[in-house]
Amino acid sequence: MYSTNIRDNKCLAECITVSTDTNMLHFIVDTGAMFTCCNYSLFDVHLKEETIKRNETKYLGGFVKGFPVTFYKYSLKQFTIGTIDMGEQDIWITFDKRVTDTVLGMDILKQVIMITNPYEQKIYFCKDADDY
Repeated sequence: MYSTNIRDNKCLAECITVSTDTNMLHFIVDTGAMFTCCNYSLFDVHLKEETIKRNETKYLGGFVKGFPVTFYKYSLKQFTIGTIDMGEQDIWITFDKRVTDTVLGMDILKQVIMITNPYEQKIYFCKDADDY
């Protein structure tokens, strides 16, 4: 089980991403977001857009003043929420410098059990029923 605090009506989860390097990032938990997405530079500054141009592409709106942003599907060797190893996961990355948020969306969140405790201002994450 992993827990994190709710502050200013926002919840940040510590996540570990493993591609060529291992990085610890804070993702905004967003149950209204369909996809987990971020700027590529947060976890692989050496990645070039030309190397993933053939990956699946999505144009997601609303990121920058309502305008769509191009995101590429990117496979991670490992994605961990707190202490919960989610194994290999696909996330969506952009090379648009205007995108600075890291969003943990429902594509990954639907794989865990989430419990919100408004009295303690915490969100708890469990890998499965045994962990719960």
